[in-house]
Amino acid sequence: MLRPNRLNRMATMATLPLMAVVIVFASRAISAVQVSADPPGDGFLVVANLREESLSFLHLASAQTQTLALPGPPHEMAFASGRLYITLGRANLLLEVDPYAPGILRQLPLDGEPHGLAIEGETIFVTLDLANALVTIDRVTLAETARTPTGNTPHAVALNRGAAYVTASRDNRLQRLPGDAFAATGALPESVAVVGPAVVTANADSRSLDVFALESLSLVRRVGLQGRPVRVLPLDERLVLVSLNDEARVAVVDTESGKVKRHLRTPGYPDGLCLDTAGEYLAVASNESDSISFFRVEDWARAGSLPAGHGPGACIWIPPR
Repeated sequence: MLRPNRLNRMATMATLPLMAVVIVFASRAISAVQVSADPPGDGFLVVANLREESLSFLHLASAQTQTLALPGPPHEMAFASGRLYITLGRANLLLEVDPYAPGILRQLPLDGEPHGLAIEGETIFVTLDLANALVTIDRVTLAETARTPTGNTPHAVALNRGAAYVTASRDNRLQRLPGDAFAATGALPESVAVVGPAVVTANADSRSLDVFALESLSLVRRVGLQGRPVRVLPLDERLVLVSLNDEARVAVVDTESGKVKRHLRTPGYPDGLCLDTAGEYLAVASNESDSISFFRVEDWARAGSLPAGHGPGACIWIPPR
């Protein structure tokens, strides 16, 4: 049961003109190095603000933002059938949100600090950091349908054709469910992604990516990085984008060759990574500057930045209504 002041807080939503957006986008005259490509002119970007306990909804075409207060810090987000789903670890909740008229529609209590989140078909997969479990939820009814034990601190999950790939962060292990297949990873795998015929873990403490064969979970290669990877995002069937949190950079890595193709300089403590629906722009959420930086994918040119809420983490670019 949520306290009345929390409910009142969730019901409040601020719509603000993005005057700062015009200022930031016009600032290319100040430094051609900082901004060298046109900023995204349309799209709908959602940012999860951890320290502010809110979501920011950035309407790029109309230069407006909306803010929705939440009953706890938001961690991961996923979008399906016009609805946004968010894990709130400290609040022990999974939320269903209408992003187009921002408001909380439904919530499911999940004790054990829900964190990792992915959706396939009508099934939602949520990892519970403290309960050491993977929970499956029917999206239509928002009811739990199964709970499977995992290793210690299942921080992230990725899906492929009914199989769930879960990182047990404190066991340094990648696990495939259903079944008992697992593989040893580098130290503290914090993020996981399916990339073509491989599954990739981002190992924060060992500063590496591990590339495993999707079916056998045999280690194909380990890629050393010059920073602490906290998030990995597929770009295509072989390239991934990696947030290097302590180096203020995003790495572009070829998982087939094991080579780092490029580094993108960002504000401090980059975390969330998301591509627009056309795959033309990358957005990077940075904790230090409370901002979102944009890069044009075709040549990785800088394309401006926008203010976010306090402590931005995950981001997601969703289709307009």
